Amino acid sequence: MKRLGLVMALSISFLLVGCDDHPPTSEIYEQAIEVTDQLESVKFQRNQTMRAQQDSFRGQMNGAVVYEPLEFYGSMEMNLLNLNEALQLESYVNDSEWLVRQNQQEAEWEEYDRTEFQDTLLEHPSLMLEWFEPYQDQFLMKETAISPFQEQEDESTEGENGEEVDAETEEVEVEKIDVYEISFRGADEQYKPLVQTHIEQMGLVNRSSVNLDDVMETVEIERIDMTVFVDKETYDVHRLQTRFRYLVYIEGEYRVIDESLLLRFDQHNEPIDFDELKNEE
Repeated sequence: MKRLGLVMALSISFLLVGCDDHPPTSEIYEQAIEVTDQLESVKFQRNQTMRAQQDSFRGQMNGAVVYEPLEFYGSMEMNLLNLNEALQLESYVNDSEWLVRQNQQEAEWEEYDRTEFQDTLLEHPSLMLEWFEPYQDQFLMKETAISPFQEQEDESTEGENGEEVDAETEEVEVEKIDVYEISFRGADEQYKPLVQTHIEQMGLVNRSSVNLDDVMETVEIERIDMTVFVDKETYDVHRLQTRFRYLVYIEGEYRVIDESLLLRFDQHNEPIDFDELKNEE
């Protein structure tokens, strides 16, 4: 009986050692930030849902970006509450120009004021990872495998609670990517710095009449979620998902802000032919 107990104890110890056979979660996360900060170019897909009281927005964008010198292309579809049909547009941006055209046959590119174009996709994804860096001691991590980014097959749909979930339109045999899945969830006052960053990034207090400190005094956090999928070999980020839901008082009314974001990345640091992207039918 004692021998059986010893064998079981050794077996359990072996399993526990096997489960911990990976770098610490904080080390994985810091390495992902470092690798992402050095990212020169990438293809992406962004799925975003935003609700603020009676207003709602839902959009998907597929495209590519080179960070230095800046060059960006995105093909997007947006659904707004007051529009019966989805708005389909293409954008091309570099350091000096911003071009837009409707995503339809024989549409012409129109030039807009470059200084008016602002999008977080022009910034390194490492900046968003840095938002959550102070909370690494609360991260959860597991090892898993995901399908590579394939824009013709991947779509983001909405779950029962407004969550962004993945839907596969058809079964496709593909080699999976081994990743570290790092996740975080917060729901109390200590996470107000995250909400402040989110409010500023969403442009909710851009008007001079709005005092950010006064706005932050009214914030009540319901939930903040983050999940990032990091390549086990290269530490490239393949997916980044966030969810912000909170109550805030802005411009004379309380608003429930609820935003879900899913970013997929592929072809890290590979050459991008923007002329080909702009001329695709």
